[in-house]
Amino acid sequence: MPIRRNKRVQKCKDDRFSNLPDDILHQILSFNDTKYAVQTCLLSKRFKNLWKTLPDLSFDSMNFNRVFCFKRFVLDVLTHRDPSVDIGKFSLTRRDRIDKSFMTKVIDYVVSHNVKDLSLPVDWGEFRLPQRLIECESINSLLMETFRPEILPGHWFGFVGLQDLHLSRMQFHYESQQPFDPFSSCPNLRSLYLGDCYLSGFSVFRITGHQLINFSLSNFIIANRGRIELLAPMLTSFSFENSIPQCFALVDLPALSNVNVQVFLPHQFFRSNPTKQKAADALTNMFRVLRHARFVTLSYDTIEILAKAPNRLQHQPSPFMELEKMKLKMQLEENSIAISPHVTAYLLSASGYHATLEVEVERVKTTFSSPDPVGIPSFSTVDLTLDFWE
Repeated sequence: MPIRRNKRVQKCKDDRFSNLPDDILHQILSFNDTKYAVQTCLLSKRFKNLWKTLPDLSFDSMNFNRVFCFKRFVLDVLTHRDPSVDIGKFSLTRRDRIDKSFMTKVIDYVVSHNVKDLSLPVDWGEFRLPQRLIECESINSLLMETFRPEILPGHWFGFVGLQDLHLSRMQFHYESQQPFDPFSSCPNLRSLYLGDCYLSGFSVFRITGHQLINFSLSNFIIANRGRIELLAPMLTSFSFENSIPQCFALVDLPALSNVNVQVFLPHQFFRSNPTKQKAADALTNMFRVLRHARFVTLSYDTIEILAKAPNRLQHQPSPFMELEKMKLKMQLEENSIAISPHVTAYLLSASGYHATLEVEVERVKTTFSSPDPVGIPSFSTVDLTLDFWE
């Protein structure tokens, strides 16, 4: 008797789950790789064809023992899903270099089904993106890795409807005296992330974004004494993390509100006074560009650069005229520095010392670490000198 009652209870629970609307079940299944979503067809008749109407698809080659099985599974899913259902989100992750024929079929499918959110963390190798993907107006979010402009027709972006762009592990090399402005053909771009990036061969890297609101740089290097020119009158949020200070062209960012600067500088660069001065000059130049910021967060390394070049700060005006709150992330360890008066004056005097100052102290344990603690990209052509700050 108890056994029957348990079966009835279990059946009731199963029915309650199976009776959920398709859109809720789709949302639940979208949290997993599509491989496991397809396997739910074995649960009951209710799930037999449910995967065929999934609007969100995610494929990761790490879930397969062989690349051949991965590619066959992806193409089988695309072939047998309901052709009348458009794709909302599509993600394909592949660690090795992609197969051109396979990738062409995948791109053809997602473009023809009006994909909106496209994530392609793959090794592109010598593959070139087809023009039909560049001209796809339905794409409003795009993530790509191991990116090189050579895979683009004409080396320029042309996603007219694109609003959110995330590029990482990329190299730009553009031999020209003219500004390199790869995103000017994305008029609706609102959020831009560039990470693990090495640029060379040009004097000006220009970011044109008349609708750009959020801009983030991480592990970012620009060589050949190049500078960054940011033309974004609507920009409200700027983040610069785990990167050597770069040279910024002086532009006006009137809408800027939130700034996060987490500069990384190898300690061996502090051995000479000229090096300290160059680092401080690059940093104060960046702050002049960010002068309209109201909420500013600075890392310990950023403060350390300013503290070790006191003579430079004496000749620099305080940059943050509209500052409301500044947060300093300090470290507590044996050799940690204090916030010196000349640094405080430089950061706060333009606001009349009316801004709120918040200090967050982190206790740091002294442990052995590698020479590259933040993972600056190890490109063979990168020369980590300070010449490109001049």
